[in-house]
Order: sequence, then C-alpha cells, then structure tokens
Amino acid sequence: MIKISLKVASLCASVFLLASEARADVKLPALLSNHAVLQKSDHTRIWGRAAAGEKVTVSLGAAQAQAVAGGDGKWQVSLDVSRLGAGPFELVVQGANRLVVTDIMVGEIWVCSGQSNMAFGLARAGEAAAEIPQSANPQLRQFRVANVGTEFPADDCKGAWIVARPDTAKEFGAVGYFFGQRLQRSIKQPVGLILAAWAGTSAISWLPPAAFADSPEWQGKQASVKKRVDDYPLLKEKYLPAYRQWEIQYQRNDHPADPALYAAQGLPLDGWKSVTLPATLRAAGLPDAGAVWFRKTFVVPPGTLENAMIQLGAVRDFNALYLNGKKYDETTVESMKGGFDVRYALPKTALHEGENTVAVRLFTPSEKAAMPSTLFVGVGTSRILLNGPWLAKVEFELPTLTDAARKALPVIPPNPGTHSVPGRIYNGMIHPLLPATIQGVLWYQGEQDSGQPATYWKMFEALIRGWRAGWGYEFPFYSCQLPNYGAKADQPENSLWAQLREAQAQALTLPKTGQAVLIDLGEEDVHPIYKKEVGERLARLALARTYQQTVVDSGPIFKTMQSEAGRVRLTFSHTDGGLVAKPLPAQYQPTSMSPTLKPLVRHSPDGELEGFALCGADKKWVWATAKIAGDAVVVWSPAVPKPVAVRYAWAQNPTCNLYNGAGLPAAPFQVKSGSDSER
Repeated sequence: MIKISLKVASLCASVFLLASEARADVKLPALLSNHAVLQKSDHTRIWGRAAAGEKVTVSLGAAQAQAVAGGDGKWQVSLDVSRLGAGPFELVVQGANRLVVTDIMVGEIWVCSGQSNMAFGLARAGEAAAEIPQSANPQLRQFRVANVGTEFPADDCKGAWIVARPDTAKEFGAVGYFFGQRLQRSIKQPVGLILAAWAGTSAISWLPPAAFADSPEWQGKQASVKKRVDDYPLLKEKYLPAYRQWEIQYQRNDHPADPALYAAQGLPLDGWKSVTLPATLRAAGLPDAGAVWFRKTFVVPPGTLENAMIQLGAVRDFNALYLNGKKYDETTVESMKGGFDVRYALPKTALHEGENTVAVRLFTPSEKAAMPSTLFVGVGTSRILLNGPWLAKVEFELPTLTDAARKALPVIPPNPGTHSVPGRIYNGMIHPLLPATIQGVLWYQGEQDSGQPATYWKMFEALIRGWRAGWGYEFPFYSCQLPNYGAKADQPENSLWAQLREAQAQALTLPKTGQAVLIDLGEEDVHPIYKKEVGERLARLALARTYQQTVVDSGPIFKTMQSEAGRVRLTFSHTDGGLVAKPLPAQYQPTSMSPTLKPLVRHSPDGELEGFALCGADKKWVWATAKIAGDAVVVWSPAVPKPVAVRYAWAQNPTCNLYNGAGLPAAPFQVKSGSDSER
C-alpha cells in the first residue's frame, strides 16, 4: 500500500484543478442551440464561454472566425453569413472541446416582447383549430425565453428552439406566429422568433439599468417596489396567525362536510338550485358568506386533452375544484399568494371526451361572495364556455358580518413578486439576448400601465432607446397600440385607455418605429382571442419599412384640421385606396367567449362615420356627425356651433369605422383647432 500525505494529496488536487480550469469546456448560451435561426448579415455574432485565454474557432458552412476568451472567460466572434443560403447548417465551435449544434438556419430574427397579449399562446387563439393542423413549416421557428427576473444583468437564459409543426405550434406565441408566417411567406427566408413576454408586467420592468441612473423618479419607484417585495414574506408570516385568530374570534372558520356529498358523480340533484353565472351570490339568491357548492356538466369534443385548464373567474374567496368527483386543486389561506389564482392547469387525466362534471366549493368567511368573471375550460385548441346555468347548493351559511368583525379583518398582503421590481425582467430576459444579432423588435404591452398615461411615453421611449443602446444599433421597433376593450360608453369619455394609446403613439417620433393600430380587433375581454390580424398588421410594417416591399402598412393618420363655418375639415395621410366608411352591424358580440349579442348603439345615425366628437370653448364633448368629403372628413354638430377640438375613437371601447381602401383602420386621435400632425 502506498501512503500519500494530506499535504501531497492537496497539492495534487490543486494541480488537477488548475489543469481542469485551463482546459475548461467551451460553452454556448441557450439561444445558440439545435434548430436555432441566425440573422443573415455580414456581422452575425456567435458567443460563449471558455477558459481565460483559450482560443476558440467557430464555423458555419463556409463562414469561419476565431477569438480568444478574455480574462472573464467570455468570447465572441462575428461571422459573415450574408452569402450563405437558408440551410440547414451545423455550427461547429472548437476550443478545448468540440461542440456541434445542428439544424441551424440563416434568416431573419425578430424579438417578440411585452405582456400577456404577446405571450398569448397559439393554442388559445381563435384561429388555433384551423391553423395548428396545417402549421408544418421548417423555416418558421421560436425560442421562448423563460420568465425570470434577476437583480443583476444575466448572461444566459433558459429556453429552447422549436420548429413549427402540428405537435409544437401550440407553444408559439400567437401574435409572433402569425407575424412570422406572413413574413416568411413573403420574403422566402427562414424566420426565427424570440418570445420574451410576461403577463401583467409594466414597461418599467423592462427598462435597462441605465434608464434608472438618469431618472430619480424611477429610482424611487424601483426602491419602493423592492421594499414591498422584501417585506412580503414577513407580512405573509404575520397575516396567517392574524387571520386564524380573526376567524376563531368571530366564528368565521370553515367546517367542511364530506365533499362526496356535493362533488361525486351520479348524485341525486334534489335540493340544488338553478343559478346563472357569473354573478354575485347575493344576486343569485345564495348566502353572502359561508360555503356554497356549484356543479355543471359540459361536453369535451373529440380531440386532444393536452394542455387543459379551467378558469373560474375572479373569485376572491377560498375555493376548491373537483372534476368528475375528484379534487384537483384549491386556494386556501396558506396557499394564496397575495391574491387568488383561479386559473387552474389540469393534468391530461382530469377530463375525458364526452360528458364531464365540474364542481366548485366556494368558501367565503367575510362577505360579498361572487363568481364574477368569464368561466371556461380550455382543452387543446377548444374553449368550452361555462357561463350560464349552473346548479348550486348551500353547505352552510355564516351570519352577517358584524361591524367589529369587518373592521378587524386582516388585510391580505399583496405579493408583487420579485419580477415586478423595475428593471429585473430586463436583467433576466433581455440582457441575455443582447449579444445576438437581430433584425428588429415587436412589442405588445400597455394594459398594465393604462392607469399612468401621462408618464408612459417617457418609459416607452426610454425602453426603445435603452434596448437599442444595449444591442448597439438602431433596429426597427414595431409596436401594437392598445385595442378596444371593456364596455362601450354612452357619452364621450376622457378614457385612460385612449390617453395611453396617445402616449404609445408619441414614441413614433423616434426613427425606425411603427405602430399597428388595433382599435377594431379588441373586445370586452382584455385578451381578445383572435390574433392573426394583429400579427399580420405587424408584418405589414416590417414588409413595407424593413424589407422595402410594396405593402400598405397603416390606416389613415390624422394630418391637418381646419375650421369652416361651424364645421371641421380633417385630412389624413396613409389614405391608400381612399377614405372608407366601413359598414357597421346592428349588433355586436361583446366577447368571443359569449354567444349573446348586444345592439350596437349609433351616436351619429345621420352620418356615415361613427366615433367623432366635438367640443367648444366650454370643453363639453358631444357626439358629432361626420361624413367623407373626397380626401377629407367633415365633422359638425348643432350643439357645438364653434368647435375648437375634435376627437376620434377616443374611448376605451369606441364604436368607430373610418378606414382606408386597404382595409386598415384610422388611428385614434384628439386635436385642437389649428393643429396639424403627421406621423
């Protein structure tokens, strides 16, 4: 036996470690993985890590370049792939080891970012059932960046490339998919989509660190949100015992019965009450507090049962979900996260084709119990609306909440989430992409910021400038203006959503920007399910402005205003094919999930155009009559003999119908007499 001293063994280990570090494996980021698309250019960047000082050789087809890793282990090369075909190619990286990345295409890269309507999956889109089966296209690919917010700028992200085909297309973001599909078919080049979007996020979360350095106001907000995030665990820790003490002191505790008495299949339904949901329980003739069960049978059509989910509405109380007699999920005082998540993902075994029964136990310890939002089941590409008749049965009722109990009720601490700290999403999801050569960015966001239109344009401009500075060049940046949303107003309104749209449009003063107007593609739901036209309007911008194709890329944009004897004459740019008053239906469908039609109220029945309003010096807005007169629109109202300002489509969900001959809608605007503006 040979004995080695601890000192010698330690020395040998150190030498081995140094040797290993000197020959550390060369590594590539997640974005440079199998099935990737690289931007077609003469300076396409490839990057990664290796041992400090290590020589790295990179080749793709006939293109080759070399680099030496810096002291931090980072290396980067630029490849001239401008003369290469589409592929596929192998990306070969040689350092201390040899990496081969397969099925690489050379084409056009677009980053698709924003919040929920950009993240909205193709599987949920209204076009899904028709589109997914015919989605096979090896030249259309997507990389989805994992939703991660970080305190400091990250060098890499999690994600993988997928190729469009029927078994993968459901994972594409719907807007990006339809943009990429239209673009790819038009330019005959591979298109890679980098989806970096996160639902419910503010633009300030996507700002780079430099933006905060220049703004004390944003630094203050950053510190404020960070404090709320840091304080949340302690607040939650204090809330739980406080709540438990409250429910015992005021006898508001839950005492559930055997769920089989209410959720089991084949139950006799004597004593169950017919109710219509969504509704408050009081309106449905049910207790305002206590435990109430709801049941409904629905039919799942033949087809895939993957990616099933159920949305029960904005239930603010504790609830438990049962399907076909089995409990699948619940929200309790312990599991809640500063709010109540009622969007439950389901395993594949939860449902079966044909009849299924959903049962929901709603426990309300305080008051004002409700199931107030759209209820539906999502199965594959199908959406099964659950709104309408349900059966309900009271398990037990709690007495009316006393004033003392109401005042003593602990407040549920809101959980902002670490990602909500301004700048953290940029650090975790955008910074890792900066080495990549891209063609441009698509942006669909603003819903979360609709309450702060006065400052949004500053954030939006800082975001565009900051991203371009990070990438190191002025790429095209095409955005979506907020669509129509919510209930229609009877009278002219000073809508925050209208103001936010105006703030979004202010960013168009920056070079290489464009905006897809969606004022006719929304509905009363904040997530309109039809996304094809959204993607195609963005594609029009790219085809016309980036790829120099002859494509109409915009509807009418306000240009000038002149007052003429009590009337206002408006002219517009982007009137390709002339100004058009699109016919309006007598009824409209509030949401794609609701089959009920509502009458469309006309505010200018004597005019061919809807959506125009005037005001005089008194600043009182009234609906106005508007007609197309050649290449202009003339607007007037007997109630405003001397108009000083005009608005068009200035509402959260306006009724408006001015288009150009290419079928694109006019952008909303407001303007004072004597003004002119052209974008």
